[in-house]
Amino acid sequence: THHATNLDLPGEANITTAAGDVAIFQSTGANTVQCISYTKADGTSVVSGGGGGGNKTIFLPALPQATNKWNNSDSFYTLAMADGSANLMSGSWATPDDFSSLTSLTCVIRSNGTGNMLGTFTGGASADGENTNADTDTIAETTYAMTANQINFIDATATANGLTIGAAHVLGFTFSRNGGGGADTVGNQVKPIGWIVVYA
Repeated sequence: THHATNLDLPGEANITTAAGDVAIFQSTGANTVQCISYTKADGTSVVSGGGGGGNKTIFLPALPQATNKWNNSDSFYTLAMADGSANLMSGSWATPDDFSSLTSLTCVIRSNGTGNMLGTFTGGASADGENTNADTDTIAETTYAMTANQINFIDATATANGLTIGAAHVLGFTFSRNGGGGADTVGNQVKPIGWIVVYA
C-alpha cells in the first residue's frame, strides 16, 4: 500500500502483487523506504502509459579524477580512492525531455576496509547559456560508516535540494574523500562504482 513518506511506490499508487513480481527498495530514512524498481511477473507496467508518469531509474558510472585509477573489484569496475590522501570522483547527466523532478540520488561505493569514510558530496546544475554550475549545493564533510567488502548505498539526494533543475539541464555530482582526515578510519581503499538517479 502506497504511503507518501513511509512506503513510496511507483506512480504514487498501490500495487497488487503477484507471485514472481520483483521489487527493489531503498531506505530514505528511519522507517521510510522508496520502491526504485518494480517488475511484474507478467510483464505489464506498474504505471500506465500516456503521461510518462512514475519514477524512472538510471545508473551513472563513477568518473575518475586525476588522482584516481580504474580498478576491477569482484564483478564491478570501480575507481580506487587511496587511503591517506584526498580523492575525487564524479558523475554527469543531462536531464531528458520527460524530467519533472529529481526523486533521489544514491552514491554506490565498495570499501576494502571497515570504519568511517570522511567525505563531501557536491551537486551542480546548468542550462544552455548559463555559467558552469549556475546552481550548486553541498552535503558538508562528514563520516559514512563502511563495511569491508560490502556495497554501501549512500543517500546523496541533499546535493540536489537547492538546485534549479528542469528538462535540458546538465547535472554534475562529485564525491570527495578526505582519506587523510583524522575522522577517516577505513584504513584502506574505497571504490566508488557510480550513482543511482531516480527521477519523475
